[in-house]
Amino acid sequence: MKFDSLKERVASFQDAATVEIIEMLCNELDADDLYDHMEHVANLAGELAQHYRLNVEEAFLTGFLHDVGRLIDQEEYLELMERFNMPFDENEEKVIDVLHGKVSYLVAKEIFNISSEHIHNAILYHTTLRKSATDFEKIMFLADKMTWTYDDLVFAIEETVLQNLNVACYNSLEWIINHVEKRQGLLLDRTKEAYQYFKGMVLL
Repeated sequence: MKFDSLKERVASFQDAATVEIIEMLCNELDADDLYDHMEHVANLAGELAQHYRLNVEEAFLTGFLHDVGRLIDQEEYLELMERFNMPFDENEEKVIDVLHGKVSYLVAKEIFNISSEHIHNAILYHTTLRKSATDFEKIMFLADKMTWTYDDLVFAIEETVLQNLNVACYNSLEWIINHVEKRQGLLLDRTKEAYQYFKGMVLL
């Protein structure tokens, strides 16, 4: 779906709640797997938020919004970056899917009228994380990774996530970097910066 078409469709739902609208959109677009993933992340994020005494409702909502940009056609991603003056680097252009976090942020802000900056940031950085991330950003990053199909990654997170968010983030970032390097993929600078930051937090 195109960005402007999605905006018109969301407006047509009028006073429906954001999560309800997302569910209806996923049904319309035959994106049940995407909905299931977002619901799973939302539930995990809510549990982590409760454990760390963060806003549970905001964590649940952010879980549903973190991948909502996947409802937009990838062919429009670069155009949206230019249209909304969002910077992107060479590797993001080469691996276009990694821009879904930025597109999800745009959908949350411009279409669902989400104004909370910490929700914006949690959506923007849920794929790569970033150095000096807030606890809210950490739980969204980790909740997303806990839904991946790699048992060793999920186990590494589950072993530490309720004890120390920094350790869980470090373990996740180390796994991601090793995984990408084994596959000779492209690493984003923000991921490498986040890894060095959390490595310093955990090991020094």
